[in-house]
Amino acid sequence: MENSENLNPLTGKSTSRNQYVSAEELIAKMKIAFTNAKEPEILPELEAVGITEAMLDAHLAEIENLEQLSQIQKREYGEQYAETDRFNLKKAEIDALFTRHRNLAKIAFKGDRQANTTLGIDAGRKQAFAAWFQLVSNFYAQILANPDFKTKAEGVNIKEADIAAMQTSLQEIAAVKNSQKKEIGEAQKATDTRDAAIDVLYPKYTELIAFAKVLFPDDQTLEKLGIVVKREGDLL
Repeated sequence: MENSENLNPLTGKSTSRNQYVSAEELIAKMKIAFTNAKEPEILPELEAVGITEAMLDAHLAEIENLEQLSQIQKREYGEQYAETDRFNLKKAEIDALFTRHRNLAKIAFKGDRQANTTLGIDAGRKQAFAAWFQLVSNFYAQILANPDFKTKAEGVNIKEADIAAMQTSLQEIAAVKNSQKKEIGEAQKATDTRDAAIDVLYPKYTELIAFAKVLFPDDQTLEKLGIVVKREGDLL
């Protein structure tokens, strides 16, 4: 059942429309209504209440813009997901080697309170990226900064070259994280831009639908405009 509230269902504002309607579905519904409203048996009735062909053409131009904005939004989210996947793979790669090194260090520095505290060997695993990044970065930096730590680490096959490689990987994942944040921001901006454009056009659509329901008792005419008409015998 359609409703004539002049609000966009995508923005979370007060509306009785189905909250799960997608932007693409809504754009498609509006396009059908504005296109078929120009049919010879429909347009004259609409013109009598102030909805002209020129207005409908303008609405369809807005639909074309909306379709482009929707394509941009999808592209931006695709780029965001690609960066997220790249980040997750890189983090898993670093974390696997860090876990191995830390477990070796637990053995090498067993009973050494200074080393365990300084290196964060007994620290709990960190889920948030910033805390995880600090934990891993500190582990390797502290080994390099202390000759005794470095000697014991080499004794369990944590070589200086391994540490240098990990530090390079940490720089790389920091860059990937920044890129991911950028893509998230751009994807959200693209969504906001598209939804703002829907906000502008949606009231014009609901006005058309409201007039159509009054002007056209013919079910087939309403269905041309994309209005679902319940008939006797239809399941509730």
